[in-house]
Amino acid sequence: MEPGHKRLKVMITGNRIAEEAMQLLEKNCIVECTPPYLPTEELAAKVAAVKPDALLVRVGKITRAVLQASPNLRVVAKHGIGVDNIDVAAATELKIPVLISASANYESVAEHALGLMLALARDIPYLDGRVRGGHWDKTTYLGRELFGKTLGLIGFGRIGRRLRELVAPFRMKVIVYDPFLWERGFPADVTGVETLEPLLSASDIVSIHCPLTAETRGLIGRQEFRMMKKSSLLVNTSRGEVVDEEALISALQNGEIAGAGLDTFSKEPPEEISRLAKAGKTVLSPHVGASTEESIIRMGVAAAENILNVLAGSPPSRECWVNPPG
Repeated sequence: MEPGHKRLKVMITGNRIAEEAMQLLEKNCIVECTPPYLPTEELAAKVAAVKPDALLVRVGKITRAVLQASPNLRVVAKHGIGVDNIDVAAATELKIPVLISASANYESVAEHALGLMLALARDIPYLDGRVRGGHWDKTTYLGRELFGKTLGLIGFGRIGRRLRELVAPFRMKVIVYDPFLWERGFPADVTGVETLEPLLSASDIVSIHCPLTAETRGLIGRQEFRMMKKSSLLVNTSRGEVVDEEALISALQNGEIAGAGLDTFSKEPPEEISRLAKAGKTVLSPHVGASTEESIIRMGVAAAENILNVLAGSPPSRECWVNPPG
């Protein structure tokens, strides 16, 4: 910012971001953080009181009311890539650019998905608990290899493509369902399918990597679980609402699938997790797939730079811009 200009305000919805990113923002702006997961009405009231020029979104619902609460609001930047908690249509109508940290966290999420796959296949959390409890299951336990199995990827963006690279040493057969890429084709070493059924019926592990949209909400439900192998595993590091949680509980209880590794849930934080946790073999983590030391810095710096560029009058990068005009 030029000397003499008024200090612009940035509100972060949640805790402070990486120190490198905070320093970038605080050098140029007044920065205020809100408590995480504020109810929408409270968040809108805080925005109305502060009147920020920019919102940096970590958690919480950014509704039309929140967007309209600040007459000064010029940009909304997501600390990550998922914008399902932002009313993008309202932001577009209000001519407020919504920006993402486009390439900051795909490595971390892909690695987390692989970790969930291994934890399920080899029952690592269960065995850890058994050893800690004084049990020694060496002569009775049998796990499963990933080697040579079939991996079904629902969504083939940066995260899905990176996971495909990570499993290459396991010589897994990879099947991909991504209607946005169907006409462009897929790499020679993956099999693209036009519908979900052939992927679900053939895969030993199904890993979800699509955004939450009107089309993907409830994409995996009772009918889809019945298409899957009884020995198959489901991994979800995308958004919880892509999976019908009640249908998942039923599928686990009835042995329609063998297990689920989940980093995301239909409501976060979950109000009651015991039914899902006890339904069958599950490995659960609190939406931390993108939360590594490295990616947190990349996401924070990218979000901060997106905000500062817009506030300085520069056009957003197309790679980051969710709702560009025209």
